Amino acid sequence: MRVLKGFLAFLLTIILLLSASLALGSYAVSEAISEDAVEEAITETDAVGQLTDNIIQHNTINLGGVYGETMQAVLKSDAMTAFFTEYTARCLQSQVYGEEMEEIGSDDLNMAFSQGMDECLANGTISMNEGERKMFDEALNAAMPNLTKGVNYVLNQMDLDTFVDEETAEQIEMARAATSDQVRYGAAGIAIIACLLIVVLYWRSKIGLIWCGAIILVIAAFMYILSMMIDQTMASSGDGIVLSRQMLYVMVTHGTIAAMKVSAVVGGAMIIAFPIFRIVFRSR
Repeated sequence: MRVLKGFLAFLLTIILLLSASLALGSYAVSEAISEDAVEEAITETDAVGQLTDNIIQHNTINLGGVYGETMQAVLKSDAMTAFFTEYTARCLQSQVYGEEMEEIGSDDLNMAFSQGMDECLANGTISMNEGERKMFDEALNAAMPNLTKGVNYVLNQMDLDTFVDEETAEQIEMARAATSDQVRYGAAGIAIIACLLIVVLYWRSKIGLIWCGAIILVIAAFMYILSMMIDQTMASSGDGIVLSRQMLYVMVTHGTIAAMKVSAVVGGAMIIAFPIFRIVFRSR
């Protein structure tokens, strides 16, 4: 009987390890292609900084040379950075989810520049009186069609709509298949059942709680090690790695850290529950 119980516990442990790993891995991939992960990748790789520098280098925003320095200051404002970050995120998201991406429109760009100007005036980066601001706004509005065309030209030259190369696209497609609801919730359901059976199997000692918690924590440790390995790969590669690959690494790290946090919480909760359950059920 003891041998049979041990064999059953071993079998359930393997099932729990595999199913929990699949469920958490699927969750990690889902988080890796989320909007937050994409925006983090854009920030970490300074994709917007490269975009801004290219726009300045192409003399796209000097408004005939009259407001060159002013426009450069506005372009580097937090408002403009947020605007280009959102646009770049949409570019990448459109590829991840197969959606069509539109160019930047004049109205959106004009609003972003106005917000950037307000920010620069507020923090003292730019100094203008009301009359000068009115003249600037008139010049900006008049130049906005050409300005929009110029900015979109730079964006196209940077191939922002091809951040995802062919190899990366194939990997993302495989990842999307692994993040289906059937895979994630099916694996999670199997893991829960296996965990409950282990707890029931060792209900008298309650040791099953520690057993299951330890297995989940092992998965959390693996996720953490994986994220560290990716960070080291990026650090050792330096500038020798293409932007799309850098962004993919950041996105995968984001997903693995998210999965690690979930598994650490679940595993830790089960281990904490062990003494509580022993005290509660011993008193009865």
